Amino acid sequence: MHARLPIAISAVLILASSGAGQAMDGHLETDKGEFRLYLDDGEVMEREALAGARIVMQSGGRTLHVLIDAVETEDDVPGGPVVLYRLLFEDPVRRTFQNACTPDARGRQLGLPLQKETGVDLTCTSGAEGKCILMGYRPWDDRADVPMQDLHAACVHMMRADYGGDDRPSTRDGTLVDVYDRFGIQKPESVDPLPFEAAWGKDGAVCVAHPRIADAVTLDGLAKAYLKLRSFLGPDACTEDAMRHRPEALLFNRSASTAR
Repeated sequence: MHARLPIAISAVLILASSGAGQAMDGHLETDKGEFRLYLDDGEVMEREALAGARIVMQSGGRTLHVLIDAVETEDDVPGGPVVLYRLLFEDPVRRTFQNACTPDARGRQLGLPLQKETGVDLTCTSGAEGKCILMGYRPWDDRADVPMQDLHAACVHMMRADYGGDDRPSTRDGTLVDVYDRFGIQKPESVDPLPFEAAWGKDGAVCVAHPRIADAVTLDGLAKAYLKLRSFLGPDACTEDAMRHRPEALLFNRSASTAR
């Protein structure tokens, strides 16, 4: 799994964690990107205490067996530490395990849960949502001065080069982008800056100066596909200075246009 797996949790069971001799029943909840298990005896298990725990989840009529293999904390994150989990999918018949996440840029195979309207997603640090969280765009943060949920959505669209905001990504893994925002959570690189690519809002791009991957999508293609962008395409119509005056432009990025 590269980015996320939708999981609607309807039942949870912790099985023989860290040498325990019997199964323990409880109710699993997610809060601010973390698992918390409320056991029937009143005990609450969280963070490192959940390492070695096995969770049984119901997802779309399937039963998923997930092992929390390890837990670690990423401290160097704007807004405060983020708890990350090494999650393994278990085949209880074959007794085999498969990592739920592909490696991120640092080689880590880690993820975390996200509470959404449709249930709980498991998102990985190698995916757009996980990358945005580690950049400080945490959808669970409630700040009066920053529309964090909208900023997180803008970041996810930007990471995927999803210009229309309709889940049509046009990027490529490993492409270099410089990401920054109007709130100062992330700041632009000042040395050898890349060309300005686009401004982003919660529903996708607000303007596009140039496509990130030249042969994945063109400005003409964007004009035909998205009426809202037709007057805001190209380096003359899409500048950072102009977009700073549009409050819906929450996030900005720079990139060098490349071919696949």
